[in-house]
Amino acid sequence: MNNGRFLLILLLITLGFTSFSQTKTMVHGNLGVQNVHIIVTETKQGTVTDAKGNYRLLLTDNSNQVNLLYSCIGYQDTIVSLTPKQLQTENVNISFRMRPVDYPLAEVTVSENKPEIAYHEPLISLLAYEINEMGLYMIVYRKSSNALLHLTLDFDTLSILPIDRKFERLYKDVYGQIHLISYDSTYQIGHRQLGDTYLDAELFYGMSHRDFYRIMGNAAALIDSTLVIATYGDGAQELYFHYFTKGDTNAYLLEYTFDPEGLDIVENIRKFGLGGMIPPPPIFDPVFAVGDSLVLFNFEADKIEFFDKNTKLVGETPIKFHRDVQWNGKRPMKSTWNRMVLVDQVRKEFYAVFLEESILVLNKIDMKTGKTKEVARLSGFQFVLLPKVNDGWLYFMYHTGNTHSKALYRMGIE
Repeated sequence: MNNGRFLLILLLITLGFTSFSQTKTMVHGNLGVQNVHIIVTETKQGTVTDAKGNYRLLLTDNSNQVNLLYSCIGYQDTIVSLTPKQLQTENVNISFRMRPVDYPLAEVTVSENKPEIAYHEPLISLLAYEINEMGLYMIVYRKSSNALLHLTLDFDTLSILPIDRKFERLYKDVYGQIHLISYDSTYQIGHRQLGDTYLDAELFYGMSHRDFYRIMGNAAALIDSTLVIATYGDGAQELYFHYFTKGDTNAYLLEYTFDPEGLDIVENIRKFGLGGMIPPPPIFDPVFAVGDSLVLFNFEADKIEFFDKNTKLVGETPIKFHRDVQWNGKRPMKSTWNRMVLVDQVRKEFYAVFLEESILVLNKIDMKTGKTKEVARLSGFQFVLLPKVNDGWLYFMYHTGNTHSKALYRMGIE
């Protein structure tokens, strides 16, 4: 063999090996689940399944073993390894069904009325939650993905719905419907059923964030066929409650309340500028629909007002727990009331939230006398998040251990 021919053959062999080593491999398949993250553990290269569970991932190195991590909230992690020999083909199909995880529920026992973890899984952090008659709704975060969980009030998982990471809030409207909210869009959470059989949760009626608050922002309460809306007046120091009845487009005044001191501050700021003055916060006078009645906390007038289903005022109770108190009759001491009232829609009971050195104290409001009585104190839990009351339980979010992961706690109310 002459040298020229030998060099040509050697060149062709070299080019062949070079071409082989640079062959790209397309990994694709169907996992049956949306928003599954597929990551190459060695390079962190990855992709996500679409709404139908399909995915495509291009691999550019077939000279070494590749390990693919399949991960999604609510499902077990799966690792698939591909050898260089398996990567010699241009297309590799990896399809399987992700295996759901049954999250363990810590046994909830109330001992000496202390908070207990009600829901927590080590790899999951809770971002938000809401409660209605259909159960518990939670936005949870795991690794690089979010999911909406729907659970029974006994914490049995009904549905796991992967969602975009931009959704970080839940909102319950006056109709009792739960909405998933981001900075730019809102979706109502519904449920798919086959006859009487519950299937899963789904998102529908999407609209822009602006349109949602334009429609729902002022809606305050709903009883029977009467809708109450609340609108602020001058400097948010005046509050108008109007109501509409079905079939009548006219608005009627239910109650008007205002803060004289706050209005004076707003007027002085308008005339002379801030000048060291602090604008007062908006009036907090919530109205609740309980059964077929309306309950309005008119804090500016120091009273609770009760209206029947026809919006007729049927009773009042004086209240003082929100006002400044006196210590020894000399030095005024600010009330620790946290401008928050919680309602237990199941038991039709009301609670005032107080903060004492960042510790939440829950007081039950006697709706006949206006006085309050302490029923729960979260000692050892500073700066809890999203306290809510439902069927005799106080729920709240709090971090676990030394991590930033948050779990759902609950505590029995005496």
